[in-house]
Amino acid sequence: MKKIVFFMVLSLVFVLSNTNAQTQNNSDKKTITMVANKIDADNVIFTPAPVKKKRNSQRNNQDTVSPYPERVEAYINFDKGNAYYTKGGLNALDSVYMMTFNSANNRFYKMTIIGYDDGEEITETTSSLARNRAIVVFKYFSSREETEYIIKRTPSSYVQSCVGEVNYYIKYKMPFDFQWINLYSLPAEERVENEISLAGKVHIIIEDDPEDCLGEYYDYDWPSQDTVLSGNHAQITIPKGSLEFIHHTKDTIPYSCTIDYKEFLSFEKLTSNYLLVPHKKQYIINAGYIVVSPEKKPDYSSCATKDTITPTIKIEVPIEKQQQAAGLRFYGKTYRPNGDVVYRAIATKKNKDKETKEVTLECYITPFQFDTIFLGKKVEEKEMSDYFYPAREGEPGAFEAMGGWLKPFKLNKQGDYIIKENMQMILRKPNGSYSAD
Repeated sequence: MKKIVFFMVLSLVFVLSNTNAQTQNNSDKKTITMVANKIDADNVIFTPAPVKKKRNSQRNNQDTVSPYPERVEAYINFDKGNAYYTKGGLNALDSVYMMTFNSANNRFYKMTIIGYDDGEEITETTSSLARNRAIVVFKYFSSREETEYIIKRTPSSYVQSCVGEVNYYIKYKMPFDFQWINLYSLPAEERVENEISLAGKVHIIIEDDPEDCLGEYYDYDWPSQDTVLSGNHAQITIPKGSLEFIHHTKDTIPYSCTIDYKEFLSFEKLTSNYLLVPHKKQYIINAGYIVVSPEKKPDYSSCATKDTITPTIKIEVPIEKQQQAAGLRFYGKTYRPNGDVVYRAIATKKNKDKETKEVTLECYITPFQFDTIFLGKKVEEKEMSDYFYPAREGEPGAFEAMGGWLKPFKLNKQGDYIIKENMQMILRKPNGSYSAD
């Protein structure tokens, strides 16, 4: 029986009733034309009148109207002197609940409950009648979730940087206003509303108001603001949310996260533990590198939206005069279709300051290209001897390559660095003197 009544109410939303009422929507201050749908002689539900849409010239049909109203009002009847609703009142409450708390209803509602007495002289027995009636209606809605509050679940969605859009239900405590009014002292015109006697009634107003229902939308971004990391030489700008974000979630996510930054761009740091840029087929001479290790970053292999994540993280490295003609480029991780990682050149731009004449190399990367970004130059195997000296295992600066050991410099008896001319061009000058071989 309850379901039949509910579907009758829904169907009546789309047809005009003989009884019309104008109701002011307090949330957006616009007037909504409401139509009455009678459950019985004493219990009435008001819903917005259907709005006729202009016919689309490209289609032979009209735009459909959402079945979920932005405003619902109901007058629930109580027998004289009684603080519990009638059978007709229960049917009306069931219909309102099934309409507004429907699992597919994507509205965010707030509720106002106004209780009225019977309009008779107030006695010790009737003094709390209006309040008790309002409480009974409130308990009807709260009991549906067996809580002390009115709870609604609204289908919604959030966007996660590596997952995309995810549908889910937002469960929230419905805001409500609770009132009770004694009618005895009111004039006759104030005891009637929408041509309905308020005596023995509880008036329910349910309005769509996302801002009031949700309050602050908890948008999570890491980093939470544009972040600049600087060392002795390089500077990295990480825009807000470029490492991870979740937008439109009711979950509160802590922003506690660290980003470790190290740079190996000076001659001493670089050559004390030298390594070539890792690559299976090519030799890429390492002219310096930076390491950025954020606590949170997307995983390439499991990221469903990796193809849509654009390079927004900016790296800037000023280069010295002798490096400017060396053709240095940035190198970062590139993922093959099978998931293997290879270091390849990143689009590198050379900028020159008009006033200081300082030259800076610039590139943009994605968070997948952390942790290490190299600055370097690709050479053929036959060119390696133009940059490195043969070495023995254990020598300062020696590293294993090409089936043996190499080193980027050697020291003379005075402790000065001796560097091959090609190597001298791509590395920053060491502290102290040096000379080409």
